[in-house]
Amino acid sequence: MTIQIQPNIQCENCIKCGRRPHIEQNKKYWAITCPNSSCKNSVKALIVDFDAWNRLNKKTNEIPATTEPLKRIA
Repeated sequence: MTIQIQPNIQCENCIKCGRRPHIEQNKKYWAITCPNSSCKNSVKALIVDFDAWNRLNKKTNEIPATTEPLKRIA
């Protein structure tokens, strides 16, 4: 079963082709996938994981750099 994601839910577009993803439900997991079959961009989990999809599809200039100094441990 394929479900479209509502526009008011914060979900990044596919980084490869730029299309809005959809949700697929299988027996044991949920998958957020790109509707473009040649793209093959997807995230699978036991629950719908928008955070993993958004991390996977962030552009490199949108990822914030840390300004904290590195700590030496052990």
